[in-house]
Amino acid sequence: MLAAWIFSFSIWGLSADSLSSTPISELNLQKAQYFPHYSHARKEIYFTSRADRADEELQVASWDGEKFINPQALTSINQESNDGTASLSKDGNTMIYSGCGYRNSFGGCDLYESNWVNGNWTKPRNLGILINSHDWEGQPCLSQDGQKLYFSSDRPGGLGKRDIWMSEKDAQGRWKMAVNLGSQINSSDDEQGPYWLEEPEVLVYSSDKKGGKGGLDFYQSQWENKQWKMPVNISELNSSGNEAGICLGILENEYFISRNKVGQVTEDELHRVTIPTSIWQIKKTAPIQVEPVVPEVPIIKFQDVSFDDIQFASNQWTISTPIPASLNKLVKFLHENPQQRIEIRGHTDEVGQAKFNQILSEKRANSIKLYLITQGIEATRIQTKGLSFLKPKVAPNQAEARKWNRRIEIVLLSD
Repeated sequence: MLAAWIFSFSIWGLSADSLSSTPISELNLQKAQYFPHYSHARKEIYFTSRADRADEELQVASWDGEKFINPQALTSINQESNDGTASLSKDGNTMIYSGCGYRNSFGGCDLYESNWVNGNWTKPRNLGILINSHDWEGQPCLSQDGQKLYFSSDRPGGLGKRDIWMSEKDAQGRWKMAVNLGSQINSSDDEQGPYWLEEPEVLVYSSDKKGGKGGLDFYQSQWENKQWKMPVNISELNSSGNEAGICLGILENEYFISRNKVGQVTEDELHRVTIPTSIWQIKKTAPIQVEPVVPEVPIIKFQDVSFDDIQFASNQWTISTPIPASLNKLVKFLHENPQQRIEIRGHTDEVGQAKFNQILSEKRANSIKLYLITQGIEATRIQTKGLSFLKPKVAPNQAEARKWNRRIEIVLLSD
């Protein structure tokens, strides 16, 4: 399920100091509706809905100047399984959303792209292995300039249950490998539903970490001096219940959110709320002007680099975060030696079937290759090979030692 977690707690009322919100009655027609996204270019609102004992699906409704009209399933996108949480580009012609159980899925739920062409949404395209993993990806937020994509995932390499991740496009318009936003944003609990506010450069998201007012609370963190500031609980907006899913509304200072409260018939509803500008005004500190000191950067010697820090959890091939130091050294070495070619060899432990381990070792090697490509290394300089469990580094059948066999080797190739 894309968002079955969202109101899995008991339904509580709003506390007295919360900003008042108003249900969008013309949209709250199903058992649950959540994660709104309003497209100003299209004058449409997209949201996830779920009827009683049914799968989640994307719905769309039009704004007629006074209210939303004609809410209906987005049939050109929805498939037989769960679909939800759409985010549209500023011009309304690109949609990123989460789909589950598709035939070309890497895992349970992946992120997909569809484009508005000749009056229709195109067949969804999987965003690929640099964005998706064999675990769960959902709740995307595409920045207004279309250059950054924030989303939630429970993939390995995170800090807790579900974390916020981000990818940005390279100079050729391709998505780079997604990175975890780190411990300043993520915790050992759930962080979900990211939404990027262009002004004042604030990331809004929900978390159920300790210190909040209830279940899922809205938090904000400002991007300043190329780092995230300490997240702040938006106490004026939160209640003892759950708040998750937010987007800009239509009127000045208006936002659409999904929340629950005492007495509502549905599990979760879409609300409109006015949030004063002052809520987002986090004081920025002027950067300290310091005369830059350019340190001497030593030349990387390949023989001095150990790749022991590149390890994989059982049955997984994604690179852990933060990116292992040896990989960054390898990137620097390859840039310093532009003619050097390499072979990446993937290995597994001895557990499991030989056929599966062969595929897994190839995927591990290819994940390293993909990362190097995103760092500007030409694909023609990189060969890959999967060696399954045929060449263990340590004696097999030792549970504690198996992690050393789930590894990568890098070999220099000569002309």
